[in-house]
Amino acid sequence: MDFTFKTDYGFVFIIIPLILAGVISYFYYKKTRLENFQKKLFTFLRFLSLFFLFLLLLSPVVSFIKKITEDPVNVFLIDNSESLLLENRDAKIKEIIAEKIKVSVNAENLFFLYSENLYREIELKDLQNIPFTGINNFKTNLTQSIYSLPGRLSGKNLSSVTIVSDGIINEGGNPVTAVKTLNVPFNYILTGDTIQKNDLVLKNIFYNKTAFIESNVPVKLEINSFNYDRDIKIDLYEEDKLLDTRYVKVEKGKNSYEASFNVQSNTEKIVKYKIGIEGAEDEITLKNNYSEIFIKFVSNKFKVLAIAGGPGADFAFIKEELLKINNFETSFLTQKSGSEFYEGAAGDLGSYDAFIFIGYPTQVTNPLILNEVREQLDKRNASLIMFTSRDMDMQKLSLFENKLPMKIGGISDREEETGIKTFASLKNEIFKNGELISSINSFPNIFKTSTSFLINSSAETLLLMGRNSEPAFVIQNTDKNRSAAFLPYGVYKWRLSPAKNNAREVLNYLLTTSVVAITDKKENKNFVIETTKSVYSKFEDVEFQARITNFEIQGGEKILVKISGNGISKELELTKKENKYYEGKINIESDGNYEYKAELISKDNVAESVQNRFAIGENNFEYRLTRADNSVLNSLKNATGGRNFSGLNSDGINEALLNFDEKARSEFRSKRNFELNVNPYFLAAVILLMCLEWFVRKRNSLP
Repeated sequence: MDFTFKTDYGFVFIIIPLILAGVISYFYYKKTRLENFQKKLFTFLRFLSLFFLFLLLLSPVVSFIKKITEDPVNVFLIDNSESLLLENRDAKIKEIIAEKIKVSVNAENLFFLYSENLYREIELKDLQNIPFTGINNFKTNLTQSIYSLPGRLSGKNLSSVTIVSDGIINEGGNPVTAVKTLNVPFNYILTGDTIQKNDLVLKNIFYNKTAFIESNVPVKLEINSFNYDRDIKIDLYEEDKLLDTRYVKVEKGKNSYEASFNVQSNTEKIVKYKIGIEGAEDEITLKNNYSEIFIKFVSNKFKVLAIAGGPGADFAFIKEELLKINNFETSFLTQKSGSEFYEGAAGDLGSYDAFIFIGYPTQVTNPLILNEVREQLDKRNASLIMFTSRDMDMQKLSLFENKLPMKIGGISDREEETGIKTFASLKNEIFKNGELISSINSFPNIFKTSTSFLINSSAETLLLMGRNSEPAFVIQNTDKNRSAAFLPYGVYKWRLSPAKNNAREVLNYLLTTSVVAITDKKENKNFVIETTKSVYSKFEDVEFQARITNFEIQGGEKILVKISGNGISKELELTKKENKYYEGKINIESDGNYEYKAELISKDNVAESVQNRFAIGENNFEYRLTRADNSVLNSLKNATGGRNFSGLNSDGINEALLNFDEKARSEFRSKRNFELNVNPYFLAAVILLMCLEWFVRKRNSLP
């Protein structure tokens, strides 16, 4: 250990207190009647006391410097994900550990198991008892495991990281960026055969988790076939009952194939489907031949309220066509007076998905009703479709300007005739049946007023008026504005034309496509909730994710999930993460099918409830890839200057690690400063010297 001595005034100034202390001490005891030894002792004690006191005036600092050598640390990351059960790779890893990994006496060696993240640290003596079953090891996320490593090392001098794995990574992406943050060599030992074995894999299923009843719902499959040249059989089961079968011709040299099924339901329910590929005897595993999904079938009926400014020919034609649309549950209100309708009271306006104004509002319309409709449009983000008339009150309609695809400019009731025409090229997502809608070009003229409209920049004009090519049909579909407007009127003339046409079919198509295009039934839900997947293992947590979508926050909202099935009943309150998002996890210990009912609770009342299903069974995600792959591990090695230890014996591996250790071994100096003028130990020493001198003087009867 070394030390240094410094002052604020330089070392030369130490001579002055040294001389002063010596002179004062000498003359102080020069004439005393003491024996020679005693005189020297008293003079020395006084000298030390005075010198140390004078020294304090110079603000002295003593620095002690200690040399410290920090030993390197070698980390071994050992893959214990479920894919290691293929081809007895788990036994191969234990063999590699026993034969190739020798503990270096010149470094600290740490062993960690990993799969979806760092699982736990394991002692050397336990490396032959690595668990591969009965744990949550159904994903391999090397990136997250590496990012978690520094937190486990507590500032240790990391020398190298050696990964023992089959190289199959199915979560977290390529970890090259992660390894560069550690700035150490990454080595690897590959276990498993890099030659693809015979296998049939149901790799992915593409489907909608929610579908409408009475409609064909496609279920598309992505299939991998390795080393087969034959027809493979794919079965679709509904609630464990065989529903349909497909055959796909596969051949060697081509690995990827597609197939599809169509499913449907005539009632609202949640259905479990299982898709399975008939296995072959020589497959590396059969665990990747099947998958299970749940589809929730909901009503496809749109609840629509059509409000007319009064009886009329346009209203009669539109009403007739609305009643023909099977998936519309349409109610009608025909204005009788300012606050009365021929059909009776307006009732609850909060249950409708879409509102259709037909020549509404008029001059006699009660503004209170308009405000109530506007409130529901805001609250539910429902859609609004407007058909104009000559009697429509444009001033009152301006209340809905933020819910319409246009603004009202100059108002005029001067009537003109106009034809309706399509664009030269119909390329839009609304009118996909271009041939049908194009027939509108030959329909009789109808009417328009001279009122001018300013179309919103985010709206799309789909039909034009023959006169001056003004917009005739405009639609807007944004987060806050789901609306459409048919700006001319007199559509009744289309069906009165003596020339045969398909006016009824066109109007029906116009109504149907408009409502469906701008009405999102999901958005009208107060909240949505899903599990992160359909099937979980009993060794992992079931994860719920929820979001409040169309509900006015009151404060203190919570989402409660009630789970039932197989004699099990559990409850889980989700945790609010941010804004309107909620998450939660729960473990279910038994295999089987389960239902859950989620409730959005606000002010101690259930605002809405949602039901769905999930299953506890075998999680086969780790078997989607079966070939050992060193491509990612090799990229880590190249990016960090590491080594491939796969072909080396224990001596070769140990020699390489020793080289890394020597480069990582670091020596640094630890410095500790003591400021004597504030150091309690130094001040105590000065006081002790002065007390000692006083004590000795008294013992020798000196004043």
